[in-house]
Amino acid sequence: MSTLPIALVTGATSGIGLATVQALASDHHIIALARNQQRLDDLVASLASAQAVSVDLSDAEAVAEAVGELGLERLDVLVNSAGVEAAGRLEELSVSQWRQVLDLDLVAPAQLTTLLLPALRKAHGLVVMLNSGAGTRVWPGQGLYCAAKHGLRALADALREEERGHIRVTTIYPGRTDTAMQQRLHNSGARAGSGKGGGYCASDHMQAASVAKAIRLAVDTPLDATIEDLHIRPSDLSQG
Repeated sequence: MSTLPIALVTGATSGIGLATVQALASDHHIIALARNQQRLDDLVASLASAQAVSVDLSDAEAVAEAVGELGLERLDVLVNSAGVEAAGRLEELSVSQWRQVLDLDLVAPAQLTTLLLPALRKAHGLVVMLNSGAGTRVWPGQGLYCAAKHGLRALADALREEERGHIRVTTIYPGRTDTAMQQRLHNSGARAGSGKGGGYCASDHMQAASVAKAIRLAVDTPLDATIEDLHIRPSDLSQG
């Protein structure tokens, strides 16, 4: 294992997860976790110090096995970035949709973080929970995603209090970010002001790299301080 600080990032091959990997790779050994092996291999090949872990985070047994195989004695940064959404009014949602979203967006980060706690404690490490504006408010047609993100907020708050003095916990709440998930939410009409006359406009959103810089800020904060909750929103400033 590298002598560099170690950062494990879930959802590492796309969106904010990928941007986070790129933001940390200059001075961290990256453990990139996602499902698609080919995309993981391509990503790891582009980094100076990295390894790939292909696993479905909703498969609890596979996750436990993967963490065991890593054999980490210490872990400096854990970024829980992987997530999924299911738009629709509550009466339209199936039980399988509820389980799919809650498994990946809430149960999976709870399990992974718990499994990695001994290594995080040894390093006085940082856990980053990538949340959303959906973790602080609710939109019609997005109740399931909001429920998952509200749960993730509670998970992070509980972890922070239980592990205070041992590890640090940061929740990042990004606003509109130019990702594939955001495009799906817009096209479904599940976001406020979306799907009502006008196509998706990337320039109305933050870049994933901007959110990754906020995560980097939490990582770089000296050990005697902690960023607990960080809200980042599009500035709406023209770059023209």
